[in-house]
Amino acid sequence: MFKKATLSITAAAIALSIAGSVANAKVPEALLQNKSGPAIYVDLQHVEPLKTKENVVFVDIRTPDRYATGHIPGAINIPREQIETPVVSGVIGETKSPEELQAVLSKAGLKYDDRIIVYGEKDEGPLAPTSGRYAAKIYVSLNELGFEKVHVLDGGVSAWTGELSKEATVLPPSDLKLTKVKPVIVDKSYVQQALGKENTFVLDARGSNGFDDGHIKGSYNVPIGLFSDANTLTGSVDALVARLNELGVKKDSEIITTCGWGWAASDLLAVLRDLGYTNIKLYDGSWTEWVQDPNTPKAGAKFQG
Repeated sequence: MFKKATLSITAAAIALSIAGSVANAKVPEALLQNKSGPAIYVDLQHVEPLKTKENVVFVDIRTPDRYATGHIPGAINIPREQIETPVVSGVIGETKSPEELQAVLSKAGLKYDDRIIVYGEKDEGPLAPTSGRYAAKIYVSLNELGFEKVHVLDGGVSAWTGELSKEATVLPPSDLKLTKVKPVIVDKSYVQQALGKENTFVLDARGSNGFDDGHIKGSYNVPIGLFSDANTLTGSVDALVARLNELGVKKDSEIITTCGWGWAASDLLAVLRDLGYTNIKLYDGSWTEWVQDPNTPKAGAKFQG
């Protein structure tokens, strides 16, 4: 059954549900310090005060069938496959063009002044374009399109301790025009030109095994396991900060995050922004694109000799 709703009605429903469902804050304190506004990563305790003065929209990025089995009350469903491309030439889940996404997001009822909370889940099995993991990739996509108030719900749908809803919420279409697009996602040529520049760091968020096998020559390994399990943050980001300090990364350094295909790299980008790093970009194509080009510099066990 589908439920038509205005943003105000949705926010009211969420408010009633959150009141009985807020768990203890789990977002590491280091990510919440020195902020003039809410951090990117939030838990339900941080969301609650936002609803008193803003339109809060929960966006469930899982597949429609997963959404239908149970979602946060009042959440709308925008499956990640509507925002990202399928596998194209071996490259997985790149953000679609603004022209394509304007139609998707206006139909979903989103507006620039909404406070958007995206969430997924830690699904089982191999990663695929339909996976609910790495919700921060959707944050990056929306942020590039000019949405300034987008957050990632730490823990995804499992963070909700109350009863999940099976009643779909559909907002009225909006008149959204994507007039605030900004450069956040970069391409292969940008990365090639950035390699070796002073105070520029290409950070690979894959696990050490994948990185050691093969990686962008000149990049550094900053594994996602230092701060997240792909859906929930660890209790501390101390190990991440120690690694960044070891590499000499400064708050104003240019940072390009990469991984296998841009998902873990998006989680890293969001955490770095919460830590106060100011000049961060995402290489969306990441290793799956880089490795296919015989002219790109590569390093690792598979590229020796």
